[in-house]
Amino acid sequence: MQARSGAPDARALQHFFDHAARILGEANVSRDHQHGALKGPQGEESYGDPFSTTATHQPGGAVRPHTVEEVQDIVKLANAYRVALWTVSRGKNLGYGGSSPVVEGTVVLDLQRMNKIIEVNEEYGYAVVEPGVSFFDLYEEIQRQGLNLWPSVPAIGWGSVLGNTVDRGLGYTPNGEHSQSQCGMEVVLPNGDILRTGSGAMKDNKTFPLYKGFNSGFGPSLDGLFFQSNLGIVTKLGIHITPAPEAYATVEVSVPREEDLVPLIGTLSDLMRRSIILNSPSIANIFRIALTSKVPEVHAKLAQYMKPGSNVPADVLEEIRVQQGWGYWRAYFSLYGSVEMLPALQKTIQRAFSAIPGSQVEWREFPGTPGSFITAAEIKEEEIPHSGIPTLAPLGIVDSRQQKGGGHICFSPVLPPSGRELYDWYLTAKQRTIDAKFDFFADFHVYPRYVIAIELVIYTLDEEEAIKDLYSNLLHDASDQGYMEYRTHVSYMDDVASKLDFNESAFRRFTSLLKDTVDPNGVLSPGKSGIWNSAVLPLRSSPPK
Repeated sequence: MQARSGAPDARALQHFFDHAARILGEANVSRDHQHGALKGPQGEESYGDPFSTTATHQPGGAVRPHTVEEVQDIVKLANAYRVALWTVSRGKNLGYGGSSPVVEGTVVLDLQRMNKIIEVNEEYGYAVVEPGVSFFDLYEEIQRQGLNLWPSVPAIGWGSVLGNTVDRGLGYTPNGEHSQSQCGMEVVLPNGDILRTGSGAMKDNKTFPLYKGFNSGFGPSLDGLFFQSNLGIVTKLGIHITPAPEAYATVEVSVPREEDLVPLIGTLSDLMRRSIILNSPSIANIFRIALTSKVPEVHAKLAQYMKPGSNVPADVLEEIRVQQGWGYWRAYFSLYGSVEMLPALQKTIQRAFSAIPGSQVEWREFPGTPGSFITAAEIKEEEIPHSGIPTLAPLGIVDSRQQKGGGHICFSPVLPPSGRELYDWYLTAKQRTIDAKFDFFADFHVYPRYVIAIELVIYTLDEEEAIKDLYSNLLHDASDQGYMEYRTHVSYMDDVASKLDFNESAFRRFTSLLKDTVDPNGVLSPGKSGIWNSAVLPLRSSPPK
């Protein structure tokens, strides 16, 4: 991790802001980073990372367009003045850097005002949205129209549907792999031109948000170029949505021993491959179970140890586990189907987990009525939003180390769906975390053929150096074991990209070639995902060979 400053000439920046104000209005231009952003977890309206561990990613200001045409004008203006832009949809990418750019001094291109829900289609199960549409916005529009749809939402619902999707974020319904549920994009390119992908490449094509077969469209699939990249600005996006089911059940599976993670992963991934489980199960460890519980005496016990420079001892967690009758691990998922299907699915689940000694399966059932669909009003808010009801509840954990203004960072490697391999990685990562005096908070997400093993680390402002050291160690340990992150904090984008070393970093050489071709002035999000071009080569910490 290396500090970088890419601030343009002060006079050029002043002219850029003056000209932008004539396009957008002065109220939609921030000439510094201190105001204009959507409110953060502490009520702040400044741009940057609310959980920052460094001062080297401070933006140089922000602009807030309202239309695609204004985005085009701002991009052309940025090219004219050689001012770099860092694109955010709503700036709520907490744990990965918020609205912070890689390069200090970059101007935030904040798309929060582009908040139109262009279409929601109940019959075919999709929506088309602009970048400023939050998960709350989409959910509330579906409720307003009385549609039988369950939109996938992440753990915290104030982020952008579009932004989360193009950053490969995840949710909890059967359409929770958001990048796989995306269908069709409109993109402003670095020269200000507009592109539509897939079927949208044909004017007025009627399958733009529908056809994703064969990776969509005629010819090469271009959508992937705009995930986690800096090759364009996505201004519209189609997203597929799960229809509300006739019958529904939330499921919690607990296993008593730490080593039971091995058969738990094997059973869950097998059930997913066989399409018994349709949404991605998430797995919590005993620390997370205790921290997110609503048991006052448990929180009182944790509070004795959760403070800067300290963590909860293993024997205390075991004492809590035994007293409360909890498992060491708890998997959360749901069952969706017809009235006739649900009992059969439940029997299959019960039989599968009975093979793990001491496992417990708990249900919350909504058996439904043939021909009717379960509504959000029946479900109400869930701890894990499997029915698509957004929440902000998880924000409460950030101050759990007893210091106001705490934060969290996510380390997010991808592993095979092997319980043994995940367990071996987990033991190494847990020990690193304990040695650094933090607590291991497991947020593992199981898919048919891989696991995203997110470790969420809660820290305070007094622990910034310790958290940076821990993150670097986690990254290098995972690389040594043959794993990489699927997504990372802005401070570590170059570090993660440096691990893409096959054939003398052919991947990075190719992305640099693309960047040089479509963005020769390097104005869009320099350094995003470790992608740079020759216009800003001096800013690279480790140029590709």
